[in-house]
Amino acid sequence: MEYFVGILITLVIYGVVIRKVDSGRCFRYEFIIKTLIIIGLYIISIIMLFVHFYLFNISFFVFLFLFSIPALMFLSLKYTIQRFYDLGLSGWYILLKLIPVFSLFVTFYLYGKKGNPAINEYDNAINYTKLFNDRRCINIYDNFFIIDNEEYQYERYLNTYTINISKYGKETFFSEYLKKNYKINETDRNKTVEITNIEFTNIINNLNLIIINNSFYININKLEIFIRKEDFKYTIILDRNINETSKELLDTLGFPGSFYEDERYIYYGRINKNDLLTWIKTVA
Repeated sequence: MEYFVGILITLVIYGVVIRKVDSGRCFRYEFIIKTLIIIGLYIISIIMLFVHFYLFNISFFVFLFLFSIPALMFLSLKYTIQRFYDLGLSGWYILLKLIPVFSLFVTFYLYGKKGNPAINEYDNAINYTKLFNDRRCINIYDNFFIIDNEEYQYERYLNTYTINISKYGKETFFSEYLKKNYKINETDRNKTVEITNIEFTNIINNLNLIIINNSFYININKLEIFIRKEDFKYTIILDRNINETSKELLDTLGFPGSFYEDERYIYYGRINKNDLLTWIKTVA
């Protein structure tokens, strides 16, 4: 009975972690480094617990090391799940690690198999807003957009946008701009502004906003660019299906990093943070 209860508790814990870690990739080199560090910290924690229990009185540091073990377990599960994501596999494949002996083959597979560099369903972009110190960003979704952490609902019909502004929300530079330049229609609960598609584009240009689409692509010089963190550095990716990728245009933008490509994507990889920041400030 205890055996089945243990299995059930393990499955529940794994399920909770998988739900929490629902995206993000851990690339092979990064996975190797992080897991080796975790193993080293495990060893240090166990040694320190042994030393305290057998040589000293129980102190605050004992609890510190006791709490560190669950944290290390979570990180180990997180990076393993994200390694499966890097290989385009569901996080539930981590359950294979629970099978005796077979788990060794799974571990060797995770350490040895190189992930596909193409964008997959688990990819996360970096936080684009942190790249800009002197510029504001507009993060556009299907029915709302976010500026300075303020959310604005909108509806789109043909070439017309209807933007909702809360009557009780705080005034922002964006709402002030709308009130100053466009007619405001008031209802009992909110205010609305109707503008055309061209006017919406002009507002973005006039306010010098950086466009982000669904927290995934950032618009730079009419290109939709995806930037992710990969093996402790950065990679810029252009999808040929949604971008013009002529050699002349790419040469003009002067992308940093090492260039490589496949049938669908163009990659600029192994970019240091300083080089990425310099490039962003130059072209955006």
